[in-house]
Amino acid sequence: MTDHELGFSRGDRLVMLGGFPLAGGLAGWFLPVVARWLISLDWVPFAGPLRLVAHLDSGWGRAGVLAAGLVAGGLLGAGAVHESLRVTVGDELLTVVRGEARRTVARSSVDAVFMDGRLLVVLDRESRQVIRDSLENHDSPDVARAFLAHGYPWVDHDPYRELYRRWVPDLPDLPAAVNAVLAARGKALEAGSAADAEELRDEVQKLGYTVRDVGKVQHWRPLVKP
Repeated sequence: MTDHELGFSRGDRLVMLGGFPLAGGLAGWFLPVVARWLISLDWVPFAGPLRLVAHLDSGWGRAGVLAAGLVAGGLLGAGAVHESLRVTVGDELLTVVRGEARRTVARSSVDAVFMDGRLLVVLDRESRQVIRDSLENHDSPDVARAFLAHGYPWVDHDPYRELYRRWVPDLPDLPAAVNAVLAARGKALEAGSAADAEELRDEVQKLGYTVRDVGKVQHWRPLVKP
């Protein structure tokens, strides 16, 4: 069977790659006009830089801000497409790509696949979260259809959701090592460091537990081994 692709559709990617530069170009074209209007007001902050921008309202100045807008929009659109999650669902292998990071999971090792809000979650046979990442078309029925078509165990919700408990520092029910990793992970969440939080989730799973977040609050459960 032909592999299914999930994430931004081809049309979405074309819109972003074409629409973002267009929006940036329009912003650059009208920026000197807006700046000139602002400095006409009785008082406005940053009047000096605004006067410089207003002077770009003709000739090479207008061409320059237009080109800058086009380039900035193009870079923004390309970056958004590059950093979006791309999922390829095949008969034997699931491939997930975000930016330069690439992960593959054999279908035979998958115990459950489901959506947790905007997040695509894939559990292995020991209930580890081998994939937990945001998917652009998360609310599309095509997501479930793609996995079911290739024989993956799609479920409507986390089969282990009742096992989760809220984590608090120095929880006596957890080993000290797990508490230490979760404490470090809590700091990463507060700092907005998604990469560190994901890496520390992997460390928690190596210790026999897993974790999911509700906002910046961590909830934990033990791994369930077959």
